[in-house]
Amino acid sequence: MNYNTTLFIFYFLPIVIIVFYIIPAKTRLAFLCLASFVFYGFSDIIALIFLIISIIWCYITTFMFLKYPKNKTLVVAISFPLLILFLFKYLDFVLCSINASGDIRGFFSLFLAIVLPAGISFYTFQLLSYSIDVADKKIVPERNIIKLATYISFFPQLIAGPIVRYSFISEQLDRLNDKRKKPDLVNGIKYISIGLFVKVIIADSLGLYINRINNAAIQNSLESLFVVFAYSFQIYYDFWSYSLIAIGLGKLFLLELPKNFDQPYLSRNPKEFWRRWHITLSYWIKDYIYIKLGGNNSYIRNILIVFLICGLWHGAGWKFIFWGCYHALFVLIYHKIKRKWDILPNYVQICLTFIIISFGWGFFVFEWHEYVDLLKTIISFEFGNKVLPIRNWLYLGIIIFWHFYMHENKWLFTNKRTIFDNPLIHAMLLFTSVLFFRYSQTFIYFRF
Repeated sequence: MNYNTTLFIFYFLPIVIIVFYIIPAKTRLAFLCLASFVFYGFSDIIALIFLIISIIWCYITTFMFLKYPKNKTLVVAISFPLLILFLFKYLDFVLCSINASGDIRGFFSLFLAIVLPAGISFYTFQLLSYSIDVADKKIVPERNIIKLATYISFFPQLIAGPIVRYSFISEQLDRLNDKRKKPDLVNGIKYISIGLFVKVIIADSLGLYINRINNAAIQNSLESLFVVFAYSFQIYYDFWSYSLIAIGLGKLFLLELPKNFDQPYLSRNPKEFWRRWHITLSYWIKDYIYIKLGGNNSYIRNILIVFLICGLWHGAGWKFIFWGCYHALFVLIYHKIKRKWDILPNYVQICLTFIIISFGWGFFVFEWHEYVDLLKTIISFEFGNKVLPIRNWLYLGIIIFWHFYMHENKWLFTNKRTIFDNPLIHAMLLFTSVLFFRYSQTFIYFRF
C-alpha cells in the first residue's frame, strides 16, 4: 500500500486513527501491530507471512542468549532473517553471476517466482540490530512479542525506513497506553502534507521529465546533464518525502521517529554526505559493521567493505556493487587530500560534492551500456539542433534554488511559526497532491 494513494489517505489511515483513539489505551499496541500487518499484507500475503515468521524467530532466539554462548547464539538469531533476505533479494543475482543451469534454477523456482517483498532490507536490519544489541547486552530480550512485532512492523517506517533501534523506541511504545498523551497533530499533518506534495509534485514530475527525454532518445550534452541532475533531485526528494511522511504519521500515533536526512546536498565532502544522507542506515553500518571490523584501525579496508555492503543493500546487481565502490573511492580520495580539500571555499566544496554524488546516481536508473552512452554524450559537448525546452531548466533551477538557499531548519524543523504551519497551507498541499495521485509513482526506495 502506497502513501500516495486514495486508498491510504481516505480509507486506511482515517480508520486506523479513529479506532486507535477510541479503543481502550491498553489495546493500542496490539491494534497498531494488527494495522501494520494489514498494511503490509495488503500487497503481498506471502511477504507478510515471512515477516511474521522472522519476528517470531527473532523473539525466540534472543532468549537463547540467557543460556547459551553469545557467538553461537548470535549466528542462530541472525541466520534466518539473512537467509530470507538472500533467497528473495540476492539468489537470482548469484545464479545469474555463476551462469547456473536450468536444473539449479528450477530447484529454487519457488523463491525466484516471488516478487521481492517491499522493505525487506529495512526490516531485516532492524531484526539484526535488535539481536546484536541483545547479544551485546545493550538491551534485554523483549518478553512482550506484540511490542517487538510492533517495533519491527510499524507501518509508517516499515517499507522504507527510517531504520529504528529498539532502544530508541521501546519506551515510546510503552507510553502508548497513557490516555493523557496527546498526538502532535499540527506537526504530524504538516509533515504529511509537505511530504506528499514534494513526492507527487516535485519528485514524480522530475521523473516525468526524465522519462520523456529518455523515450525520445538523448541527443546532446545538455539533455544528458539535465537527466543527471534531475534524477539526483528526484531520488533525493522521493526518499526525503517518504521519510518526512513517516515522521508525520508517527506523530499521529504518539511516536517520534528519527530524521533520516540532514540536507545532504549541502555536504562539503563525500564523507560528510554519508553523515547526512539516509542517516539511520549510515549509522547502522557504522555501529554494526565498521566499528566491529576495527573502525579506523584498518581504514581503507573497512571503508571498502562497508561501502560494498551499502551497495549490495541497495540492490542485487553489479551496478550497485560498482556504485558502492564509487562512493568508497571518493571517500578515500577525500581522506587522502583532506587538508587541500578543506581549504577550498565552502561553495566550491559543496558544488564538487554535489557533482560527485549526482553522477553516482546514474547507476541506479540506467543499465551499464545506457549510462556509458550518457556519459559519452556529456563529454562530447555536442549540442545538436534539438533544444531542451526552457521550462525544463527553469523548473530544475527553481528546485535547485529552493534546496540550496531555503534551509530546512529555517522553515520545516523549527519551533518558530512559519507560513508552513498554517492549516490552510496544509489543506492546499494535500488537495493538490490528491489531484495528481493518478500521475504519481511508487516510492523509489520501496524496491530496497
